[in-house]
Amino acid sequence: MKILIVGLGSIGKRHAACLQEFDGIEIAVLRTAKGTLKEKSGFTEFYSLDEAMAYQPDGVIIANPTSLHVETALPFLQRGIKTLIEKPIANSSADSEELAAYQNNLLVAYCVRFLPLTNFIKEIAATEKIYKVGFKRSYYLPKWHPYADYRTEYTAKKELGGGVIRTLSHEIDLMLYLFGQPVNTTGLIDKISPLEIDTDDFAFFSCKTTSGARINFELDFFSPKNVNIGEIFTEKGKYSWDMSELLFTAYEETMPTRLYGAELFDIEKMYTNQMEDFIGFAKGNKSENATYTSAKEVLKIIEHIDAR
Repeated sequence: MKILIVGLGSIGKRHAACLQEFDGIEIAVLRTAKGTLKEKSGFTEFYSLDEAMAYQPDGVIIANPTSLHVETALPFLQRGIKTLIEKPIANSSADSEELAAYQNNLLVAYCVRFLPLTNFIKEIAATEKIYKVGFKRSYYLPKWHPYADYRTEYTAKKELGGGVIRTLSHEIDLMLYLFGQPVNTTGLIDKISPLEIDTDDFAFFSCKTTSGARINFELDFFSPKNVNIGEIFTEKGKYSWDMSELLFTAYEETMPTRLYGAELFDIEKMYTNQMEDFIGFAKGNKSENATYTSAKEVLKIIEHIDAR
């Protein structure tokens, strides 16, 4: 099977590394060589769309800046090639509508769906009444890609589809995946730090599910130490995690019990599982990656918050 990766920044390189773990996968890349990572990849490299099409890939991964996703994906989708687009699907929900006609061959790469933690949350949602869920994500943008000047990366540029709420939209997708479309959303995004970017660097918002649970989000670009924590309050007590362990505290207790360690937060396994899923999709199997409809709903939620 031939897989073509369009764009060879950090996420493109990660996908390529994961694909190498599977037998029978031939990898090629379509790139401009104008990004920060210009060195040769070691894979077959193409520098024009015509060359890439002549390669006749069975599947394509779109891993270039968000603003280019739609125009890059369309030629492959129009030829019936199975395509995985990195999140978010497009700059706006309106832009994404160009892809609607091809949604049967289209997936969007919200990788946190494949984190073992997500399966745990899914089990809790199926067996316990949930009152509140909280996600908090924060990192210092200049440390995100230490090999690059953060001011030149897509995350720092509005025209390229950057900003914290789009870059860290994984948990919005998780909400849709695990709890469905919210009935109410309120919040805000802002630019409040001295970072030299023209996008949002802070987002704070809350969604209410059909069951009455609150899903709360806090995202920003300015924590010196990466923060990726969460909590779930259910009828039984509080579950909390920090990407190294998951704890549970019953309401009648004060000290938490450790339920799981780092095995729930295996990042490499997450990406490998996602690539295995896409290989299956390219062969005609069902997928757990995000659908066009779900990915568009993520953007509509973002746009609703941005408009307030």
